[in-house]
Amino acid sequence: MSTPLTQAVQQVEEFVARDGWDQTPRMFALAWASELVSTEPDLAEELGISPTDAGFVPIEQDWTDEEQPLDALLAAIGWPEEVQGCVITLERIVLPDSAEAELVASGLDPTSREFADEALEHPDHRDVRMSIGVLRGGDRFCRLRVRQSDGTETFTEGPELVPGLTSALATTFES
Repeated sequence: MSTPLTQAVQQVEEFVARDGWDQTPRMFALAWASELVSTEPDLAEELGISPTDAGFVPIEQDWTDEEQPLDALLAAIGWPEEVQGCVITLERIVLPDSAEAELVASGLDPTSREFADEALEHPDHRDVRMSIGVLRGGDRFCRLRVRQSDGTETFTEGPELVPGLTSALATTFES
């Protein structure tokens, strides 16, 4: 079912995908197009938003600090009332359980940079871009783009594909 949130998450994911893989996390605030036109007409004009546009307008935020862990960055976010939701995109490398177990058995610490480097070189690794959206009212939606080792890409969508991160993102709307 298509909702303003699912449309916004898909729009953000496709926008980010145009820049390829190996990106840092990116954050987008979601504001209603109609509210943006009435409260911020200059910004709406700059973004090409018209009074007849419906749905959310994603507005990219400048927020990352590569020295800070993601949970600390999220804990520091507070949104103004005009922001109705947000979408974060981030990438991870995943391995089949057996491949991860092999690396651990070889003595690598799963939290180490060396483990990440070995995972990246492993023939069974997959690149995953997670695009996760939440609304102030509690709605949630995730879209995962998975790049297979042969370069093909598949998609999975649903409300709770990354529950921990989705919940952490939702806390950015708690006062």
